[in-house]
Amino acid sequence: MATQTMTMDAPAQTTTILNYHLEVARGGAAVCTVQDKRRPHEHKEVVVENIRDRLDEFTLDKQGFEVGPFDTSVTDYEKDEEFTGQYYKDVIEHVKTATGATTLFAVTHTLRRLQYADVVAAEKDLADDAPATGPTSNRSVHVDQSYIGAQLVRDYNFKMLSLPEEQIEKLKGSRWAIVNLWRPLNNVTRDPLACCDARTVSENDLASVEADLPASLTSMKVGFSYAAGTRAESWEVKAGDGHKWYYAADMTPNEAMLIKQFDSGANVAKRTPHCAISTEHDHGPTRQSIETRVLCFWEDQ
Repeated sequence: MATQTMTMDAPAQTTTILNYHLEVARGGAAVCTVQDKRRPHEHKEVVVENIRDRLDEFTLDKQGFEVGPFDTSVTDYEKDEEFTGQYYKDVIEHVKTATGATTLFAVTHTLRRLQYADVVAAEKDLADDAPATGPTSNRSVHVDQSYIGAQLVRDYNFKMLSLPEEQIEKLKGSRWAIVNLWRPLNNVTRDPLACCDARTVSENDLASVEADLPASLTSMKVGFSYAAGTRAESWEVKAGDGHKWYYAADMTPNEAMLIKQFDSGANVAKRTPHCAISTEHDHGPTRQSIETRVLCFWEDQ
């Protein structure tokens, strides 16, 4: 069971169990179906520090993530025209301010409103190869794209955006990154999102996981939209002794967490492992969130 060290206002840290990558040779599996929640992992107890009182110490380019205020007028997340219109504009403005990128494209989003335990229960009698019933908190330590996967996302969206070839070549020659803006839709009282300091994760800790996705998933506007056509490749992360984990307690809808998935730049955080964690003091309603993927380019770098 998770235990916490308490301060006057919020837990200073939480000790929990993380689900790390287990190699196939040791009994693991790599899937994007119902079996994903049934497959074995390597479990490791870790301490996750609460950064609520020192948010300004954490940045995208240093640790690979940051938390700060976020403002939007959009409240109807089922109304696609409003959401991908105004909300995407708000996301782009926020990420642009945070990164200094010169050209940005919001390319997809995932809406999570289902309780993890409820999804597991709903899928318990389904076949291993059945499609997952819906997006929920991800309990596996991962990075959304591997280095190859990031290029797949970039090049697929160049095609989908119908960019001129001249612009595409210019952007390909620039520093570029994939940044996710994760934001809760209600006050977070359970399943907080935790990130690992990118500097503490070696290249040897990364295991590529490839998936060939059916059209029924890749064509969805929300949920399992990987924004990379029918093929996707991500990193799962092997357990490492030096990993340093952090979370911001009590996040609200007026805040957002930026998470680096990939960055071609030098001397900056390149990729940030992350996952939802459970704590002893989880309570209240299902954590709901919206996560938007943004392609960033620095045409001056």
